[in-house]
Amino acid sequence: MHELFLTASVKQGDFDTACAVLQGLSWMTARRTIYRVLFFAGQPQPKGLAGPPPPPNVLPRAAQPLWAELHKQLLRSSYVLQAAYEVSPETDFGGKENAATTTTMDFTRLPATLRWTDLPDPLRDSPITSRKKIEIPFLNSLPRVLMENKQAYINELIQESYSFNRGDLEIVLSRYYHLPESQGRPIQHLPAWADLRPVDPAQKWMLHVKLNVAAGDGGGQPEKITKANEELMRNKAEFEKLFDFKVIDRRFFDTRIAPPVVIPGRGPP
Repeated sequence: MHELFLTASVKQGDFDTACAVLQGLSWMTARRTIYRVLFFAGQPQPKGLAGPPPPPNVLPRAAQPLWAELHKQLLRSSYVLQAAYEVSPETDFGGKENAATTTTMDFTRLPATLRWTDLPDPLRDSPITSRKKIEIPFLNSLPRVLMENKQAYINELIQESYSFNRGDLEIVLSRYYHLPESQGRPIQHLPAWADLRPVDPAQKWMLHVKLNVAAGDGGGQPEKITKANEELMRNKAEFEKLFDFKVIDRRFFDTRIAPPVVIPGRGPP
């Protein structure tokens, strides 16, 4: 899959107005989703995925080609991967003091989505970011599967998003929230929703206007990407009356893990 998107920021004080405008442009009410996102890091030296594809009760057979493609990508560079779980403020947040009324997440049984994104393509002086991405739906046990494949847990955040659709165009307002630090593993109980602090001290929301181009069987994808770029630029002309889309340095979206420094005269460890 190839993802192309425009990026703008929205101040907290302008959030309600932005949602109202996007609702009018898309003729739909925003879909609110909240994810608990666990981050895993591969080894500094890229080695791919250590084991065979997970069994069908963990990874559907239809998704196993995506696992093979992810293995191919991890052979050329190590990356930070995401395991995303959809959660609810009403049932999953509350902290230790409300543990009796909130759900303790069982990562061996709950469904999750594995996310990977590549370094964006080098589109100079363009407000459009273009990059490869892989999203694999799992049924359960995703953290265990990742750790068995030499991907180490590093931290977790909460992601809140408001999404709109206009034809093939996906419009998303999102931001991340801190979670309390833990000893090398996810915390046992999520804090109360009202106690969460945005990662951005200014509490801004990121606006992405997206198009996805599916990976084909070898033909036509460059042309499809060109058409997607053209469509995004046409939409930009309309949206930029309301939002200030920026040219973003592609390194801002880089999820690759830097290899260890090689000392002259010595090979890598």
